[in-house]
Amino acid sequence: MTKQLILFIQSDNPGLYINILTHCCNKYKDVNVCFAINGGAVGNIFKEKEKIKRINDRLDELCTTYPDQYKLARAGMPPPDMVEKRIEKIQFANPDLSIKDLKNKFRDTDELIIDISGCNKKVSTDIISSYILNGIKHICYFELDNIVYDPDWKKKNLSKDYHDLCKDNLLYYEYVDFSETGTTIKSFDRMRSQGKLIKFLSIISIILGFIVIVLIQQQQNNLAQYATIVLTLVTGIGLVNDIFGITDRLK
Repeated sequence: MTKQLILFIQSDNPGLYINILTHCCNKYKDVNVCFAINGGAVGNIFKEKEKIKRINDRLDELCTTYPDQYKLARAGMPPPDMVEKRIEKIQFANPDLSIKDLKNKFRDTDELIIDISGCNKKVSTDIISSYILNGIKHICYFELDNIVYDPDWKKKNLSKDYHDLCKDNLLYYEYVDFSETGTTIKSFDRMRSQGKLIKFLSIISIILGFIVIVLIQQQQNNLAQYATIVLTLVTGIGLVNDIFGITDRLK
């Protein structure tokens, strides 16, 4: 099954994207690569296309010296004349606006990988919260091992490129998939179900409140009292749900 990898382009570091691309291509073999750029910025496409070109150029350099490590990544990267067709314009300030379009274009979201490694903290947080809540689970992040930042690493002339991060059958990085942590997905699922319940109870409360007003105006006091009791119970259920929801989140 073909994996659909969407690289969110924000960082100026081409090596980061090459590491992600190489990891995914070497792991899944068949990967279709797309690029998400900030569609909310005027003239942004020219700057981001230049970043993508630098990724391509750097990948060509690495393939010359380390063909075995990067040949699958080279095959997965679209040729220059196809890059524009692989660009997704997404408003980084409101990534939730792109969810419908992504789901229409990539029908099987289980095979969709959203990579946020190159995004700043705010954009990353917005993507994680909005996408996971709407069923796009595989939000991923490339994280270097602490040893890579050690001065001894540089003394050995080791780079932060994929070929040096996979030495001696060891991986000096981790590719985090937020859907595999368990707690993240469960947390969002709980929040989503609670939100639906609160919305339903709110609608019932409004209807009951309206009924109480009508009955009082018609001097149907007994019925109004019963309706008021039901309204109180519904409001109480909503309050209890909210209290337990807060308790769960604190745990």
